[in-house]
Amino acid sequence: MIRPTSRTILAVVLTLAAPQLGRASGFSLSAHGAIIIDAATGDAIFEKNPDLPLPPASTTKVMTAILALESGRLDESFRVSAFAAETAPAKINLRPGERIRLKSLLYAVLLNSANDAAEVVAEGLGGSQAGFAELMNARARAIGATTAHFANPHGLTAPGHVASARDLAVIFRHGLRLPLFREILETRTIEVPVESSGVHWVSLHSHNRLLTGYTYPVIGKTGYTRPARRCFVGAAVHDNREIVIALLGSSDLWGDAKKLFSLGFGEIADRPQVLMAGMLPIPGLHHARPKAASEGDDEQPSEAAKSAATTRFSVQLGPYPTRRAAAATRSRLARRGYTAVPAGRALRIGSFSTQNRARRVALRLRLTGYHPTVVALD
Repeated sequence: MIRPTSRTILAVVLTLAAPQLGRASGFSLSAHGAIIIDAATGDAIFEKNPDLPLPPASTTKVMTAILALESGRLDESFRVSAFAAETAPAKINLRPGERIRLKSLLYAVLLNSANDAAEVVAEGLGGSQAGFAELMNARARAIGATTAHFANPHGLTAPGHVASARDLAVIFRHGLRLPLFREILETRTIEVPVESSGVHWVSLHSHNRLLTGYTYPVIGKTGYTRPARRCFVGAAVHDNREIVIALLGSSDLWGDAKKLFSLGFGEIADRPQVLMAGMLPIPGLHHARPKAASEGDDEQPSEAAKSAATTRFSVQLGPYPTRRAAAATRSRLARRGYTAVPAGRALRIGSFSTQNRARRVALRLRLTGYHPTVVALD
Protein backbone atom coordinates (compact mmCIF):
# COMPACT_ATOMS: atom_id res chain seq x y z
CA MET A 1 0.00 0.00 0.00
CA ILE A 2 1.31 3.41 -0.93
CA ARG A 3 1.22 5.78 2.03
CA PRO A 4 0.80 9.51 1.32
CA THR A 5 3.55 11.79 2.53
CA SER A 6 2.87 14.43 5.17
CA ARG A 7 3.23 17.12 2.49
CA THR A 8 0.60 15.43 0.30
CA ILE A 9 -1.79 15.24 3.25
CA LEU A 10 -1.05 18.86 4.05
CA ALA A 11 -1.95 20.04 0.54
CA VAL A 12 -5.24 18.13 0.63
CA VAL A 13 -6.13 19.41 4.10
CA LEU A 14 -5.39 23.02 3.22
CA THR A 15 -7.72 22.71 0.25
CA LEU A 16 -10.60 20.83 1.86
CA ALA A 17 -10.63 21.39 5.60
CA ALA A 18 -12.85 24.17 6.90
CA PRO A 19 -11.19 26.24 9.63
CA GLN A 20 -13.04 26.65 12.91
CA LEU A 21 -11.71 29.08 15.45
CA GLY A 22 -12.13 28.89 19.17
CA ARG A 23 -12.25 31.79 21.57
CA ALA A 24 -9.17 33.98 21.73
CA SER A 25 -7.43 34.46 25.04
CA GLY A 26 -8.51 37.85 26.33
CA PHE A 27 -11.19 38.15 23.62
CA SER A 28 -14.72 38.37 24.99
CA LEU A 29 -18.17 39.18 23.68
CA SER A 30 -21.37 40.04 25.50
CA ALA A 31 -23.39 38.22 22.80
CA HIS A 32 -24.78 34.78 23.62
CA GLY A 33 -24.15 33.54 20.08
CA ALA A 34 -21.80 34.84 17.38
CA ILE A 35 -20.01 33.82 14.22
CA ILE A 36 -17.72 35.22 11.53
CA ILE A 37 -17.70 33.56 8.11
CA ASP A 38 -15.80 34.23 4.93
CA ALA A 39 -18.32 35.55 2.40
CA ALA A 40 -16.57 33.91 -0.54
CA THR A 41 -16.20 30.40 0.88
CA GLY A 42 -18.66 30.19 3.75
CA ASP A 43 -15.86 28.96 6.03
CA ALA A 44 -16.19 29.84 9.72
CA ILE A 45 -13.47 32.14 11.06
CA PHE A 46 -14.76 32.50 14.64
CA GLU A 47 -17.60 30.87 16.55
CA LYS A 48 -19.30 31.31 19.90
CA ASN A 49 -22.35 29.09 20.42
CA PRO A 50 -22.94 29.36 16.65
CA ASP A 51 -25.76 26.79 16.51
CA LEU A 52 -27.64 27.85 19.65
CA PRO A 53 -31.27 28.69 18.72
CA LEU A 54 -32.07 32.18 20.02
CA PRO A 55 -34.75 34.80 19.32
CA PRO A 56 -33.42 36.81 16.34
CA ALA A 57 -35.66 39.91 16.68
CA SER A 58 -35.64 42.06 13.52
CA THR A 59 -32.71 40.27 11.90
CA THR A 60 -35.63 38.05 10.83
CA LYS A 61 -36.37 40.70 8.20
CA VAL A 62 -33.37 39.62 6.13
CA MET A 63 -35.24 36.40 5.33
CA THR A 64 -38.38 38.42 4.57
CA ALA A 65 -36.39 40.63 2.20
CA ILE A 66 -34.86 37.64 0.40
CA LEU A 67 -38.28 36.19 -0.38
CA ALA A 68 -39.41 39.58 -1.68
CA LEU A 69 -36.30 40.02 -3.83
CA GLU A 70 -36.70 36.55 -5.30
CA SER A 71 -40.42 36.98 -5.98
CA GLY A 72 -40.03 38.94 -9.22
CA ARG A 73 -42.82 41.29 -8.06
CA LEU A 74 -40.85 44.35 -6.91
CA ASP A 75 -42.88 46.76 -9.04
CA GLU A 76 -46.27 45.54 -7.78
CA SER A 77 -48.26 47.63 -5.29
CA PHE A 78 -49.51 45.79 -2.20
CA ARG A 79 -52.55 46.80 -0.19
CA VAL A 80 -52.21 47.54 3.55
CA SER A 81 -54.67 45.48 5.62
CA ALA A 82 -56.07 46.49 8.99
CA PHE A 83 -54.07 43.66 10.57
CA ALA A 84 -50.83 44.95 9.05
CA ALA A 85 -51.58 48.54 10.07
CA GLU A 86 -52.12 47.43 13.67
CA THR A 87 -48.78 45.61 13.93
CA ALA A 88 -46.77 46.79 16.93
CA PRO A 89 -43.91 49.28 16.49
CA ALA A 90 -41.40 49.85 15.07
CA LYS A 91 -43.47 50.95 12.09
CA ILE A 92 -43.92 53.65 9.45
CA ASN A 93 -47.61 54.10 10.34
CA LEU A 94 -49.16 52.61 7.23
CA ARG A 95 -52.97 52.91 7.17
CA PRO A 96 -55.58 50.37 6.06
CA GLY A 97 -56.37 50.68 2.36
CA GLU A 98 -53.12 52.39 1.40
CA ARG A 99 -50.97 50.83 -1.30
CA ILE A 100 -47.20 50.72 -1.53
CA ARG A 101 -44.80 49.10 -4.00
CA LEU A 102 -42.93 45.99 -2.86
CA LYS A 103 -39.60 47.66 -3.63
CA SER A 104 -40.51 50.56 -1.35
CA LEU A 105 -41.63 48.12 1.34
CA LEU A 106 -38.19 46.52 1.23
CA TYR A 107 -36.51 49.83 2.02
CA ALA A 108 -38.90 50.28 4.96
CA VAL A 109 -38.22 46.73 6.17
CA LEU A 110 -34.43 46.83 5.95
CA LEU A 111 -33.74 50.48 6.86
CA ASN A 112 -36.47 51.47 9.33
CA SER A 113 -37.12 47.90 10.47
CA ALA A 114 -40.81 48.64 9.97
CA ASN A 115 -42.97 45.81 11.31
CA ASP A 116 -46.10 47.03 9.54
CA ALA A 117 -44.23 47.04 6.21
CA ALA A 118 -42.97 43.49 6.87
CA GLU A 119 -46.53 42.35 7.50
CA VAL A 120 -47.70 43.88 4.21
CA VAL A 121 -44.93 41.95 2.44
CA ALA A 122 -46.01 38.73 4.16
CA GLU A 123 -49.67 39.11 3.25
CA GLY A 124 -48.86 40.18 -0.31
CA LEU A 125 -46.56 37.25 -1.01
CA GLY A 126 -47.88 34.54 1.29
CA GLY A 127 -51.54 35.43 1.69
CA SER A 128 -51.24 35.56 5.47
CA GLN A 129 -48.64 35.70 8.20
CA ALA A 130 -48.81 31.93 8.66
CA GLY A 131 -48.61 31.26 4.94
CA PHE A 132 -45.58 33.49 4.59
CA ALA A 133 -43.88 31.86 7.59
CA GLU A 134 -44.14 28.53 5.78
CA LEU A 135 -42.40 30.10 2.76
CA MET A 136 -39.71 31.55 5.02
CA ASN A 137 -38.97 28.22 6.68
CA ALA A 138 -38.86 26.31 3.40
CA ARG A 139 -36.51 28.84 1.82
CA ALA A 140 -34.32 28.95 4.92
CA ARG A 141 -33.86 25.17 4.73
CA ALA A 142 -33.04 25.38 1.04
CA ILE A 143 -30.42 28.07 1.69
CA GLY A 144 -28.83 25.98 4.44
CA ALA A 145 -30.18 27.61 7.61
CA THR A 146 -31.10 24.37 9.32
CA THR A 147 -31.83 25.62 12.85
CA ALA A 148 -34.01 28.62 11.98
CA HIS A 149 -37.77 28.52 12.49
CA PHE A 150 -39.82 31.62 11.70
CA ALA A 151 -43.35 32.32 12.91
CA ASN A 152 -43.69 35.84 11.47
CA PRO A 153 -41.97 38.18 8.99
CA HIS A 154 -40.74 40.82 11.45
CA GLY A 155 -39.22 39.08 14.48
CA LEU A 156 -41.58 40.20 17.21
CA THR A 157 -41.45 37.65 20.04
CA ALA A 158 -43.42 34.49 19.23
CA PRO A 159 -43.24 30.88 20.50
CA GLY A 160 -40.74 28.85 18.48
CA HIS A 161 -39.45 31.85 16.52
CA VAL A 162 -35.68 31.24 16.69
CA ALA A 163 -32.50 31.22 14.65
CA SER A 164 -28.83 30.62 15.34
CA ALA A 165 -25.94 32.92 14.55
CA ARG A 166 -24.87 30.49 11.83
CA ASP A 167 -28.37 30.58 10.32
CA LEU A 168 -28.30 34.36 10.11
CA ALA A 169 -24.84 34.43 8.55
CA VAL A 170 -25.84 31.82 5.96
CA ILE A 171 -29.03 33.72 5.10
CA PHE A 172 -27.24 37.06 4.85
CA ARG A 173 -24.49 35.57 2.68
CA HIS A 174 -27.20 34.34 0.31
CA GLY A 175 -28.74 37.81 0.25
CA LEU A 176 -25.42 39.34 -0.81
CA ARG A 177 -25.77 37.52 -4.14
CA LEU A 178 -29.14 39.08 -4.95
CA PRO A 179 -29.56 42.26 -7.01
CA LEU A 180 -30.73 45.25 -4.95
CA PHE A 181 -29.92 43.67 -1.55
CA ARG A 182 -26.63 45.54 -1.17
CA GLU A 183 -28.04 48.70 -2.72
CA ILE A 184 -30.83 48.90 -0.16
CA LEU A 185 -28.55 48.21 2.79
CA GLU A 186 -26.02 50.79 1.57
CA THR A 187 -28.73 53.48 1.64
CA ARG A 188 -28.59 55.95 4.51
CA THR A 189 -31.84 57.83 3.88
CA ILE A 190 -34.54 57.72 1.22
CA GLU A 191 -38.14 58.81 0.66
CA VAL A 192 -40.71 56.37 -0.71
CA PRO A 193 -44.24 57.04 -2.01
CA VAL A 194 -47.38 55.65 -0.39
CA GLU A 195 -50.66 55.73 -2.35
CA SER A 196 -53.97 56.61 -0.69
CA SER A 197 -56.40 59.19 -2.08
CA GLY A 198 -53.27 60.83 -3.41
CA VAL A 199 -49.59 60.17 -2.85
CA HIS A 200 -47.62 61.05 0.26
CA TRP A 201 -43.95 60.44 0.91
CA VAL A 202 -42.39 58.63 3.86
CA SER A 203 -38.81 59.33 4.95
CA LEU A 204 -36.75 56.26 5.84
CA HIS A 205 -33.45 56.12 7.73
CA SER A 206 -31.01 53.27 8.33
CA HIS A 207 -30.56 52.07 11.92
CA ASN A 208 -27.07 50.76 11.14
CA ARG A 209 -24.51 52.89 13.00
CA LEU A 210 -21.57 51.24 11.21
CA LEU A 211 -22.74 52.18 7.72
CA THR A 212 -20.69 55.39 7.85
CA GLY A 213 -17.98 56.73 10.13
CA TYR A 214 -16.45 53.34 10.90
CA THR A 215 -13.18 51.81 9.63
CA TYR A 216 -15.11 49.82 7.02
CA PRO A 217 -18.53 50.61 5.54
CA VAL A 218 -20.72 47.89 7.07
CA ILE A 219 -24.03 46.83 5.58
CA GLY A 220 -26.38 44.95 7.85
CA LYS A 221 -29.59 44.58 9.80
CA THR A 222 -30.14 45.31 13.47
CA GLY A 223 -32.68 43.76 15.82
CA TYR A 224 -33.95 44.29 19.35
CA THR A 225 -36.61 42.94 21.67
CA ARG A 226 -36.32 42.47 25.41
CA PRO A 227 -36.15 38.67 25.21
CA ALA A 228 -33.72 38.73 22.27
CA ARG A 229 -31.61 41.64 23.53
CA ARG A 230 -29.56 43.23 20.74
CA CYS A 231 -28.85 41.41 17.50
CA PHE A 232 -27.01 42.12 14.27
CA VAL A 233 -26.06 40.47 11.00
CA GLY A 234 -23.94 42.25 8.42
CA ALA A 235 -20.92 42.31 6.14
CA ALA A 236 -17.91 44.44 5.29
CA VAL A 237 -15.12 44.37 2.72
CA HIS A 238 -11.46 45.11 3.49
CA ASP A 239 -8.45 44.53 1.25
CA ASN A 240 -10.65 42.77 -1.36
CA ARG A 241 -11.94 40.32 1.23
CA GLU A 242 -15.53 40.21 2.53
CA ILE A 243 -16.67 38.70 5.81
CA VAL A 244 -20.12 38.24 7.33
CA ILE A 245 -20.76 38.50 11.07
CA ALA A 246 -23.83 37.58 13.08
CA LEU A 247 -24.45 38.06 16.79
CA LEU A 248 -27.45 37.35 18.99
CA GLY A 249 -28.28 38.28 22.57
CA SER A 250 -25.80 41.12 22.92
CA SER A 251 -25.75 43.81 25.59
CA ASP A 252 -23.02 45.76 23.75
CA LEU A 253 -24.12 45.54 20.13
CA TRP A 254 -21.71 47.91 18.41
CA GLY A 255 -18.81 46.99 20.65
CA ASP A 256 -19.31 43.29 19.87
CA ALA A 257 -19.71 43.99 16.15
CA LYS A 258 -16.50 46.01 15.99
CA LYS A 259 -14.61 43.26 17.80
CA LEU A 260 -15.85 40.68 15.32
CA PHE A 261 -14.87 42.77 12.30
CA SER A 262 -11.44 43.49 13.79
CA LEU A 263 -10.92 39.80 14.50
CA GLY A 264 -12.18 38.74 11.10
CA PHE A 265 -9.84 41.12 9.30
CA GLY A 266 -6.85 40.11 11.41
CA GLU A 267 -6.49 43.32 13.42
CA ILE A 268 -6.62 41.63 16.84
CA ALA A 269 -3.13 40.42 17.65
CA ASP A 270 -4.19 37.75 20.14
CA ARG A 271 -5.90 35.56 17.54
CA PRO A 272 -7.83 32.38 18.42
CA GLN A 273 -6.08 29.10 17.83
CA VAL A 274 -6.82 27.56 14.44
CA LEU A 275 -8.26 24.05 14.55
CA MET A 276 -8.66 22.20 11.26
CA ALA A 277 -11.82 20.12 11.30
CA GLY A 278 -11.28 16.39 10.97
CA MET A 279 -7.47 16.59 10.94
CA LEU A 280 -5.04 14.09 12.40
CA PRO A 281 -1.76 15.51 13.69
CA ILE A 282 0.52 16.37 10.78
CA PRO A 283 4.24 16.99 11.25
CA GLY A 284 4.91 20.69 11.08
CA LEU A 285 1.30 21.72 11.79
CA HIS A 286 0.82 20.68 15.42
CA HIS A 287 1.23 23.30 18.10
CA ALA A 288 4.38 22.93 20.15
CA ARG A 289 3.81 21.02 23.37
CA PRO A 290 4.98 22.68 26.59
CA LYS A 291 8.52 21.73 27.55
CA ALA A 292 9.02 19.42 30.49
CA ALA A 293 11.16 20.69 33.32
CA SER A 294 14.06 18.51 32.20
CA GLU A 295 14.12 19.91 28.68
CA GLY A 296 16.67 22.58 28.03
CA ASP A 297 16.50 25.59 25.73
CA ASP A 298 19.46 24.26 23.80
CA GLU A 299 17.62 21.08 22.81
CA GLN A 300 18.21 20.23 19.16
CA PRO A 301 15.07 20.69 17.00
CA SER A 302 13.44 17.53 15.66
CA GLU A 303 13.37 16.72 11.96
CA ALA A 304 9.64 17.58 11.92
CA ALA A 305 10.35 20.97 13.46
CA LYS A 306 13.06 21.62 10.91
CA SER A 307 10.63 20.69 8.14
CA ALA A 308 7.95 23.02 9.55
CA ALA A 309 10.40 25.89 9.70
CA THR A 310 11.31 25.49 6.04
CA THR A 311 7.87 24.68 4.59
CA ARG A 312 6.58 27.37 2.25
CA PHE A 313 3.19 27.75 0.63
CA SER A 314 1.91 28.86 -2.75
CA VAL A 315 -1.46 29.65 -4.30
CA GLN A 316 -2.21 27.36 -7.23
CA LEU A 317 -4.65 27.83 -10.09
CA GLY A 318 -5.44 24.94 -12.39
CA PRO A 319 -4.35 22.61 -13.83
CA TYR A 320 -5.92 23.95 -17.02
CA PRO A 321 -6.93 21.82 -20.03
CA THR A 322 -4.02 23.16 -22.09
CA ARG A 323 -0.85 25.18 -21.59
CA ARG A 324 -2.37 27.84 -23.83
CA ALA A 325 -5.32 28.22 -21.43
CA ALA A 326 -2.87 28.50 -18.54
CA ALA A 327 -0.89 31.16 -20.43
CA ALA A 328 -4.06 33.16 -21.12
CA THR A 329 -4.96 33.10 -17.44
CA ARG A 330 -1.41 34.13 -16.57
CA SER A 331 -1.75 37.20 -18.82
CA ARG A 332 -5.05 38.18 -17.18
CA LEU A 333 -3.49 37.82 -13.75
CA ALA A 334 -0.54 39.99 -14.78
CA ARG A 335 -2.96 42.78 -15.72
CA ARG A 336 -4.32 42.53 -12.15
CA GLY A 337 -0.82 42.80 -10.71
CA TYR A 338 -0.21 39.11 -9.94
CA THR A 339 2.99 37.30 -10.94
CA ALA A 340 2.10 33.70 -11.79
CA VAL A 341 4.75 31.05 -12.48
CA PRO A 342 3.85 28.13 -14.79
CA ALA A 343 3.95 24.67 -13.21
CA GLY A 344 3.02 22.36 -16.06
CA ARG A 345 -0.57 23.25 -16.95
CA ALA A 346 -1.05 24.93 -13.56
CA LEU A 347 -0.02 28.35 -12.27
CA ARG A 348 1.49 29.20 -8.91
CA ILE A 349 1.50 32.59 -7.23
CA GLY A 350 3.96 33.45 -4.52
CA SER A 351 6.13 31.58 -2.04
CA PHE A 352 4.76 32.36 1.40
CA SER A 353 6.32 31.62 4.75
CA THR A 354 2.95 30.88 6.38
CA GLN A 355 -0.27 29.24 5.31
CA ASN A 356 -2.31 32.27 6.43
CA ARG A 357 -0.50 34.60 4.03
CA ALA A 358 -1.19 32.25 1.16
CA ARG A 359 -4.84 31.94 2.20
CA ARG A 360 -5.30 35.72 2.14
CA VAL A 361 -4.11 35.86 -1.47
CA ALA A 362 -6.32 32.89 -2.34
CA LEU A 363 -9.36 34.65 -0.84
CA ARG A 364 -8.71 37.75 -2.93
CA LEU A 365 -8.53 35.65 -6.07
CA ARG A 366 -11.69 33.77 -5.13
CA LEU A 367 -13.58 37.06 -4.83
CA THR A 368 -12.71 37.81 -8.47
CA GLY A 369 -13.97 34.47 -9.79
CA TYR A 370 -10.91 32.22 -9.65
CA HIS A 371 -10.74 28.83 -7.92
CA PRO A 372 -7.40 28.75 -6.10
CA THR A 373 -5.97 26.15 -3.74
CA VAL A 374 -3.18 26.53 -1.21
CA VAL A 375 -0.36 24.02 -1.63
CA ALA A 376 2.81 23.27 0.29
CA LEU A 377 5.95 23.67 -1.80
CA ASP A 378 8.49 20.88 -1.90
